[in-house]
Amino acid sequence: MSRKIRKQMQKKRFDKNACLLVLILIFFGILTFLLLTASDNNKLNNTLNETFDFVKTWIERYEIYNTNDQVKSLVRLMDKTTELSRVIAQEGNLSEEMLDEYAREQRLTGILVLDQDQKVAEQTAKDGDAMPLWQKLIECDYVHDIADHPEKTYTTRLRNEGKLYDFAAVARQDAAGILIAYAQKEEVNELNGDLTMASLFSDFPFEMNGSVVICDDNKVVSTNKQELTSRSIEAAKSLYKNQFKADVNRIVRLHSKNGIWYGRQEKIKDYDAYIFFPKYQVYITRNTVCMIYVLLALLLFSLYRVSRSRTEKRSILQDQKRLRVIDALGHAYSSISLVNIKTEEIEIVKASKSMKPDQKGDMLSKAHQEELIRQVIAEPFQKAYREFISMSTVAKRLEKREMLSFTAQTVDERWLTMIIVPQGYDKNGKLCTVLVANRDATEEKEREIEQDKNLRNALAAAEHANKAKTVFLNNMSHDIRTPMNAIIGFTALATAHIDNTELVLDYLKKIHTSGQHLLSLINDVLDMSRIESGSVEIEYAAVHLPDILNDLKTIIQGSSYSRQQKLSIDTQDILYEDIITDKLRLTQVLLNISSNAVKFTPAGGRISICVSEKPCNRDGFATVIFRVKDNGNGMSQEFRKHVFDSFSREHTVTENGIGGSGLGMAIAKNIVDMMGGTIQVESEVGKGTEFTVAFECKIAGAAVKQEPAPEPGDLIKSENQKPQVESKRSYKGKKALLVEDNELNREIATAILEEIGLDVDIAEDGTDAVNMMSSAEGRKYDLIFMDIQMPKMDGYTATREIRTLDDPKCANIPIIAMTANAFEEDRKKAIKAGMNGHIAKPISADAILENLDQIFGR
Repeated sequence: MSRKIRKQMQKKRFDKNACLLVLILIFFGILTFLLLTASDNNKLNNTLNETFDFVKTWIERYEIYNTNDQVKSLVRLMDKTTELSRVIAQEGNLSEEMLDEYAREQRLTGILVLDQDQKVAEQTAKDGDAMPLWQKLIECDYVHDIADHPEKTYTTRLRNEGKLYDFAAVARQDAAGILIAYAQKEEVNELNGDLTMASLFSDFPFEMNGSVVICDDNKVVSTNKQELTSRSIEAAKSLYKNQFKADVNRIVRLHSKNGIWYGRQEKIKDYDAYIFFPKYQVYITRNTVCMIYVLLALLLFSLYRVSRSRTEKRSILQDQKRLRVIDALGHAYSSISLVNIKTEEIEIVKASKSMKPDQKGDMLSKAHQEELIRQVIAEPFQKAYREFISMSTVAKRLEKREMLSFTAQTVDERWLTMIIVPQGYDKNGKLCTVLVANRDATEEKEREIEQDKNLRNALAAAEHANKAKTVFLNNMSHDIRTPMNAIIGFTALATAHIDNTELVLDYLKKIHTSGQHLLSLINDVLDMSRIESGSVEIEYAAVHLPDILNDLKTIIQGSSYSRQQKLSIDTQDILYEDIITDKLRLTQVLLNISSNAVKFTPAGGRISICVSEKPCNRDGFATVIFRVKDNGNGMSQEFRKHVFDSFSREHTVTENGIGGSGLGMAIAKNIVDMMGGTIQVESEVGKGTEFTVAFECKIAGAAVKQEPAPEPGDLIKSENQKPQVESKRSYKGKKALLVEDNELNREIATAILEEIGLDVDIAEDGTDAVNMMSSAEGRKYDLIFMDIQMPKMDGYTATREIRTLDDPKCANIPIIAMTANAFEEDRKKAIKAGMNGHIAKPISADAILENLDQIFGR
């Protein structure tokens, strides 16, 4: 199935699902709308019923109030009319003046005196508007009935032209006839009554901000809407567009300039009541829920669209990924094929030169594939290749792997790498299509073979190194035990002959010599370890070349003298004595070579050290060459190849009892390499050895004036004189604090310090030293000898704590590190921590005096 058809099907499926989702959302939206509309209509009816009940209650209260007021007024009027009938009977006076006087006194509007034929015999009236009312009243059956039955009376309240009148009729006591009195009444209002129809609902807050209108005849008599007050019913209705026609739920729908209203009309007693509510409040629940539903529906549809879009995008990305994979493979692989696992049909995506597609298209038959295997794959690899491309097992092999790979050799002795990667899955998620690709891997395979060869060589070299280390350890065991045996043996002998001072002194000298030899062995091992770990750094500075030669002479001339060797040191063609180099490392290289020359040259032999200068191609630089030559034992041609290897020593050396670590030349070679120089050796057995070391050094000063070189004999003579290596100084009166956690080291250090005149106190840890210096007694000390490695507080921390003390004398006291941390970086670390000097263990009086001279300025 093509990718285009699959995309079209996916799009159609998406459109169908989208339409179905829209229909479902619309259906539930309509259902929700109808249900909520019915619910809100039901709520409206309930609210209308409750409101009409409330209005009815208030109208009844008003009627009761109004009726009580009317009864009281009519009773009073009846009393006044009855009294007038009695007065007329007693006085017999029925003049108009008398009636006017009575009406004025009793606040009556008018009085009518009727004869036995109900004709007006006498009257008084102040309000002509009442005439139609009392003329109608005379004709009333109730009034006629009074003439026949004098014991009866009649009262009523009538309205005319917007005015109210109370009437009372009684039988005349002075003659046959009827006496009628009436009085005009004011409408009940907020000024003359506690309860009025107009104010009945004016300020009452109805639910949902509704409108209540109460009408009497054709006039609005009470409402809570100011704009409808005192309007006629027709005028009020004219504000709305449609008629007051109720639906099946008795609900009337009105349109006004303020919107749509819903309510209904009911008859309450003699009044017409209208109650309406605004649409937005009637259907607020429906509208709110429907709005939320619409938003949620839009959100749901949007999420669906986004989800489908992401699905489509993932599908597109997967297709693109497949295309990129095939495209990338197309650049790297010479042939690419798609294989159907079930049918084993092979579709060629990219054909190699040897592939020939069949007639039916870009398909490769199994017969052609088998022919290719025989023509391309070397015979020893053909069986394994067939097993690799077997489609019957490929799905199982790919269950836990992302790809399969296989490398075989071709008939033309090249290497071919094949991969099988999953490509397509059926609707059940099972692998149905794989991609098979081949590429030329000859270069990689050759590199792999070369790497394998190198690894084998490295393994052989490592095994050789291990053997060398084994030999070294055996030799070191011998070399270390030799001085240790001497130290232990001579110590025992010295103890046994303690009374023989001369013999004990000889033993102590031999113990000292053995100790120095043992220290040299240890230093060599440590130096080599530091070089191999990369912790040694070259520090360049301006150096005076004669100083280096002088230091070298000072160090080795004692050993040379003791072996009766002739030592000469001279210079040739030196124009620049000041150069930029690492003085410490350069001296170490020359010392290692010179020490070996002294060691491997027999007594009476010759050792010469020559320094020369040659021009350099680099501006501002000079080539400085150091040559160390002896006429000693020399080396074999075979050993010269390994002279700079670690732990290497010629067997003749160990057989002759000459000790050493076998690291001196390895250390020198590594330092020379780090400084960018060269080192070469020429040697012959029995004739001696010559080492040549050359450096290109930057010039730090001006050229020197050449003077005639001294005669070699003069140098030899001067060098063979016995050094004078000075009288010891005394620091008597100085008080020192020794901070050392090891008891044996404390004893040795105390003895040496007291020997040079120091008064010594002890602190067994850094915390004790800080506490002592923080107290008042801290001011009595002149200096501190501080060990570095201590259990509670190390020497660096203790020094920093002391430097922060408030007392200036205690805070600034000289502190000298006395430690087994003997390297240059350890000295720098001590200085950085605030110390004034550094003495490496094993300590000596000379090293201590040298530091004290620097501190106290001697």
